[in-house]
Amino acid sequence: MIRLALRMLTRDTTKWLGVLLGIILSTFLITHMLSMFTGMMERSYALVSDIPQADIWVMDPAVEYCDEPMPMPDTALERVRGVAGVAWAVPLHSGSLRARLPTGDFRSVAIIGLDDATLVGAPATIVEGDVFSLRQADAAILDTASARSTFRVPLDSARHWSHEGHQADPGVLRDVRVGDDVLVNDHRLTVIGLADLGPRFLTKPVLYTTYSRAIQISPAQRHMLSFVLAKAADGEDPTTLARAIERHTGLRARTAHEFADDTYWYYVRYTGVVSRIGLMVGIGVVTGVCVSALLLYLFTNENARYYATFKALGTTNATIVRMVMAQAATAGIIGYAIGVGASTLVGVLFRGRDMPYQPQWWTLAASASAMILVCCIATIASLRGVLKLEPGSVFKT
Repeated sequence: MIRLALRMLTRDTTKWLGVLLGIILSTFLITHMLSMFTGMMERSYALVSDIPQADIWVMDPAVEYCDEPMPMPDTALERVRGVAGVAWAVPLHSGSLRARLPTGDFRSVAIIGLDDATLVGAPATIVEGDVFSLRQADAAILDTASARSTFRVPLDSARHWSHEGHQADPGVLRDVRVGDDVLVNDHRLTVIGLADLGPRFLTKPVLYTTYSRAIQISPAQRHMLSFVLAKAADGEDPTTLARAIERHTGLRARTAHEFADDTYWYYVRYTGVVSRIGLMVGIGVVTGVCVSALLLYLFTNENARYYATFKALGTTNATIVRMVMAQAATAGIIGYAIGVGASTLVGVLFRGRDMPYQPQWWTLAASASAMILVCCIATIASLRGVLKLEPGSVFKT
């Protein structure tokens, strides 16, 4: 009877494709939006993931996520270094300043100040230049994405002027190259390297320089230390050491994984990303229910005479239920597989800085759960009429 039910399902090609299309669209929307959500949220803690050398991040107790640090006194560094089990600890400055380009345009930039001695936290992928050149006077490393977009400079060197005023017609622009200058908070910095940082959640140009230079060019304030990066000694558990640092210093210490999670959930709670993604997932479920359930209901209704015949021949309601469930399950499994495949294909082909795509096991599980819901609703809607059929109705004219 199950084989007969499947033959009934695929006999009308148009309706069969309609049922399938509804499930495919639903699966595609849900899987794709959740995978893009995962990709976007992975960017939120890029500052942490870009510095894999640090096991522990130490900060002011009020800090909730990595993009808004609260400055600490310089003595915090020595206090962390004095905790047993810390192999090394270095300072890190993270701030936001305004840069002025040769065209006169302004850009808000993220300034990352690295420890002068060790340069811990320097970009892993330097595509041009040398990270050790940061120790030169007024040196900085710029991310490649900004060098090719928001930081473009005039092609004509004669137009590479005094950084004052705004050029109505800057002429032809080119990418920033090693040796170009940028004015940050009225301090001239020379680009000595270009780094591929990968995408970030908050799109902003990033300039790396030394800690002392970052302090020098930043507006003066009482405290300037944003984070202390620490490494656990061999045999020390980073989580246990982080708790020990908190007890001995009164500061907040989080492992890199914990701090990444803190940042992730901060953006989940306090931004509109989740609500927007939830809306799109809801649209996907509604689309699947409306299209697939309606077409499967119409399909079942048109075949009512066959189900009545089955009943007249002694088929039980339980068998009829299994037949309709088999039809819905078949459509659901095939549609889900095609939808996930289409989402993966589109995600891989168009993945980039502006189109993050990172599928996870839970995204596939969520879309599968949604498809089960769609199939259940479609089955219930279809069975309502079938189970009420009288066997004798097949003999009525």
